[in-house]
Amino acid sequence: MALLYLLLGLGGLLVGAEMAVHGSLALARRWNWPAWVAGVILLALGTSLPELFVAIASAQEHPGLAFGTVMGSNAINVGGVLGLMLILQTAGGIPMRSASRWILGALLGGSLLCLVLFQGGEVHAWVGVVLVTLYAAVLALSLARGGGNGDDPVPAGMSLSAAWTFTGVGFVLLAFGSNWFLRGALGAADALGWGDGFTGYLIAAAGTSAPELFTSIQAMRRGQAGAVFGNVLGSNAFNLLLVGGVSSMLAAGRSLDSAVLQPQLVVNLIASVALCLPLVIPRREGRRTRLGVLAGVLMVSAYVASAWWIGLS
Repeated sequence: MALLYLLLGLGGLLVGAEMAVHGSLALARRWNWPAWVAGVILLALGTSLPELFVAIASAQEHPGLAFGTVMGSNAINVGGVLGLMLILQTAGGIPMRSASRWILGALLGGSLLCLVLFQGGEVHAWVGVVLVTLYAAVLALSLARGGGNGDDPVPAGMSLSAAWTFTGVGFVLLAFGSNWFLRGALGAADALGWGDGFTGYLIAAAGTSAPELFTSIQAMRRGQAGAVFGNVLGSNAFNLLLVGGVSSMLAAGRSLDSAVLQPQLVVNLIASVALCLPLVIPRREGRRTRLGVLAGVLMVSAYVASAWWIGLS
């Protein structure tokens, strides 16, 4: 059954990603948004719903699984998804400097807050309130900046009703596909005897981050590379600030295994810092560079190393 769920999930993710990207980019064109804003708001919402579903279902009884999924998803999004896209980027490259500094600031602040306040392994409800408030601010500022002429315009292609239909159906397929994929992955993890924290970081996170990978591939194929970085950035903000905040409120007062959680929090902070590097490292926007490809190789390697380190923790 685990294999069947994995195959069903893979099919749902493939079809859902194609429809979600097609519809979301059409909506962005209708609203005159640049591709990165479409990634931060629309694609990130659709591709990160699985993390929210997993967190709501597991936070009270298995908080380690909920937080492991959040931290693992963020690590995969940066090290796996963005790293792989940098390796596979086309001649046009992946624009990463157009992203909003306030999103990066909120992500860094939330990562530091979690690292410091979860040292004792206890979950605090007020931390969740702060995280959710930060996400609300990020969303509001992104919406405010979304209008106007973007520097990475999205091509037109379908009617408004068709765009909404494609986007909605794509999100539903992503949700079901990731759930099936997750069930198959957790079945395999259970057979291997892995604990909640590591299962959440590696297996659950891989299942729930699969939509980000597939939508990023589809965005690259459609020539909307700007949506790739926006999708990763928006998904990580959604995961840490909204999903992490909701998980903190639901699991308030419960204890976590510090030995397992702390390495995950450190990796999450490093992943957030990595997203800021394009702002300080000179690179030629609008074209593929050897430095970008090398960075992708290093990011994928770093994620593999982090999974190995956390598996030993």
